[in-house]
Amino acid sequence: MSNETPLLSDLCTICHIQPPKYRCPRCSTRTCSLPCSRRHKLWSQCTGVRDPAAYLKRNELATESAFDRDFNFITGIERRLERAERDAENRGISVQPGVSGRGVDLKVVGLDGDGDVTTGTEREHGRKRRRVDGGRGAFVRGEVGFLRGVEEAGVTVLRAPRGMSRNKANASRWLAKNKCLNWTVEWIAADGERRNRLCLESLTLTEVYNRSFPLPKEEREQRKKEERQEEEKSRSEEQLQVNSSEQLPDTHDPTLSTSATPHEAVPTNPQSEAQPDNTSELPREQPSTQPADEITSHRDLFFYLHRPRTSTKQPVLVPLAPSTTLTSALRGRTVLEFPTIYVLPDSPETLSAPDDDPKFLLEKDYLRTQPQGDPESGETSETDNEPAPGSVDISNLDEKRVLEVLKKDLFEPASATGQ
Repeated sequence: MSNETPLLSDLCTICHIQPPKYRCPRCSTRTCSLPCSRRHKLWSQCTGVRDPAAYLKRNELATESAFDRDFNFITGIERRLERAERDAENRGISVQPGVSGRGVDLKVVGLDGDGDVTTGTEREHGRKRRRVDGGRGAFVRGEVGFLRGVEEAGVTVLRAPRGMSRNKANASRWLAKNKCLNWTVEWIAADGERRNRLCLESLTLTEVYNRSFPLPKEEREQRKKEERQEEEKSRSEEQLQVNSSEQLPDTHDPTLSTSATPHEAVPTNPQSEAQPDNTSELPREQPSTQPADEITSHRDLFFYLHRPRTSTKQPVLVPLAPSTTLTSALRGRTVLEFPTIYVLPDSPETLSAPDDDPKFLLEKDYLRTQPQGDPESGETSETDNEPAPGSVDISNLDEKRVLEVLKKDLFEPASATGQ
């Protein structure tokens, strides 16, 4: 009979009825069910959370459970940091020196902020003070991370007033998972059609355009077939060149080397000997004549970045290479809320051709015709090297004459006082 009755220590420490199934991670108290576990936490004032600083014996360190405890502890710290960073961004609190907690960003300039409070000293330094206490000037969710990413990318963003159509259409944001910007790009075709698409800054313009405007299935298959044929053709040509080079006869005649005079009797010139080696290596070291970012067409179209806030009625465009990334295309540039890219069938040479009433204007032509126009950040105008009005040109000044005049001014008064 005594064998059938379990010991009290083998039963649940709370109800003393059922055998225990669970163990408290904090104090190792054994319970049989969830109500008993909750009653244990209430009675003992136990949190039920494992103590990461609890002492472990040496033989318990090199176990799977100890490894899991350490791993969970480290990942828990990472999750709490990410949660705190997201909470700070959502509340408009900056944790980086680039953007202050009051919403001041030196790279981003507002056009006309309704909730902006600007003083005279702040206007001189190009800063604006914005409220982040939930008023009209407060940041929206994720805006602080986007401004920080824009500053690191070297892009100047002109902010439109809150509530305007372009401000509402701006869905650009910072992707914390990919550590890059996801830009809203406005694509404008030659017929004036406008489309907004989200594009990662790390992609090239070719990839961005293909993702935003994919080809029909038939055309995609046809292009893939043509690319495969071109690859096979180039591969076969390379193989033919390799085979022809292997089949070339050896032009070196061994009889000439045996009948030649001894090496000591032949006068040698080190420079003449080194010259053939250098000439043979020249073609390899010479860079290609084609630039890396050549302005070419993609799908018979050319890409142009729009330059905002110009003094002409025609849109001012900056030609872009299809192989350049969105980051490189926007670095050092100014955009109005988000970039605008024109997709035109005309090449830059066609747009530069003289015309009485041009529809578009290239940036180089605009800077040449409008020298007083405000250049973008990081750019210099063409009139920077010209002398300012009222200045004196000292390039043809005689140095000896200047020295004589200085000697007279310095020594003649001293001699007069000595007398």
